[in-house]
Amino acid sequence: MQNNIIVKIALSILILVILFVLGCSSAGTASQKREKYMPTKNEVVPSPATGRAGSAGVAMRVLWTVSKYQIGHNALWGEREARAMLFKPLDITATTITFDGKTCQDVTFKKEVLKTTEYLASAFHTTPQELAIADDLVEVVKTNCDLPGFNQYIRLKDRRLVIYLNGVFFYFDPNLDY
Repeated sequence: MQNNIIVKIALSILILVILFVLGCSSAGTASQKREKYMPTKNEVVPSPATGRAGSAGVAMRVLWTVSKYQIGHNALWGEREARAMLFKPLDITATTITFDGKTCQDVTFKKEVLKTTEYLASAFHTTPQELAIADDLVEVVKTNCDLPGFNQYIRLKDRRLVIYLNGVFFYFDPNLDY
């Protein structure tokens, strides 16, 4: 009788230990899968080929893409160069700007709301009508980023961004609707 009770207690403890171990390992695997396959920012993730972090494993969330362009007066670039920029992805985080395969780190952003007509005339010698901008006010974002076109850019009320690069105005449409 006493042996029977000891065997039942030992089996119960063994089952509890097995369930505990299985429960811990499956919870760890789920969180590892979530982290590995669902990067939400510019994160370095292990490359499937090497298992090491590196350029092959950099994931990028795309918040904007170049949707159209307007060639300005005396532009350095023509139709061919401007058209080649269409659909290029842009990602901006709290401290980085990534565009055309290049990233600025430790970026600071200074936002300022300005009258559209005055700003475009003084900064680019153009008008809102030439750029098809209907907003009376625009948000001008100035940064310390040295990527061409991103030392200052325009954010419109509809969340599109506009940069000026080599005499061409590029419009970025947001990829997320919120």
